[in-house]
Amino acid sequence: MDTNALDDAYQLLLAAAGAIGDTAPAAADARADIDWTLSHIALSDRMLAATAREVSAGRPATVDNREAMDETAIDSLIASTTHTQRVDLVRRNAADLGAVIRAMPDQAAAAPVTLRLVGRDGRPVPEQRLPWGDLVRLRATAHIPGHAERIRSLTPAR
Repeated sequence: MDTNALDDAYQLLLAAAGAIGDTAPAAADARADIDWTLSHIALSDRMLAATAREVSAGRPATVDNREAMDETAIDSLIASTTHTQRVDLVRRNAADLGAVIRAMPDQAAAAPVTLRLVGRDGRPVPEQRLPWGDLVRLRATAHIPGHAERIRSLTPAR
């Protein structure tokens, strides 16, 4: 499958996050939001790569984002890493996700995936099914670019 749009989205996200650095000045709430966002993405990408492997193997696949939204998991990741390490983790997990998707045949895009999602507030979103390719496209055109824009908006102008 083609990952050009996804790769481009991650490059913009990583550029925005990488420009911050470990000691860049930012309001505490802005820094906390950036830390949360990077941790969430790193956890999400790991989960999505596992789902991609299921799709690639022709097995029924479910995206369950609870771990990527879990405050304990996110707080633990934030406490155990620096900003630079979180950016690197996002980079490595995104590379793994991209590699798995690139190795998939184009017809895998039509494979149905069950979505069991919770919002940031912890409330479940109604379960739905979506073709794998649509999920990848949404990640590339909305999810990752939205996070990149938020990170840019939270970073003080230099």
